[in-house]
Amino acid sequence: MTELTLAEKLWEIEQIKLIKARYWRFVDTRDWDGVIALFAPDCRMRSTVFEGVEGPAEFFRKVAAQITPGISVHHGHTPEIELTSATTATGIWAMFDYVDTDSHAIGYRGYGHYHETYEKFPDAGWLITSFELRRLRLDHLYDDAAAPAKGA
Repeated sequence: MTELTLAEKLWEIEQIKLIKARYWRFVDTRDWDGVIALFAPDCRMRSTVFEGVEGPAEFFRKVAAQITPGISVHHGHTPEIELTSATTATGIWAMFDYVDTDSHAIGYRGYGHYHETYEKFPDAGWLITSFELRRLRLDHLYDDAAAPAKGA
């Protein structure tokens, strides 16, 4: 393996940051094809919401069904990205998300961390190869009995 220069390392880290920035934007704008394209097809997906899901296509099909229609806002902060080789990396991102469906079936503010791995592929560039959301807190906006009427 060729050792990367400091400038090359910083460039690669910035490329990984772009992948994650696109991830949040694509989820919030409901660009499901765009978000799936950020992941390796065999990416290991882990979430407390969807256990036993096989790959990003199935995972985001379930996410889309759960939060569409409605609004979501996802923010990522303070990335801890470490290059483990010229073509692999790990990352931990502090996160916040707000989700409110039009039906008010789901509404919450969430806090936690994404734990991920990345690989740089010759044809596709950096992709997410493992993905785990570890929530620290989930504040429900309302419970079923207290959900406001639609349009309220």
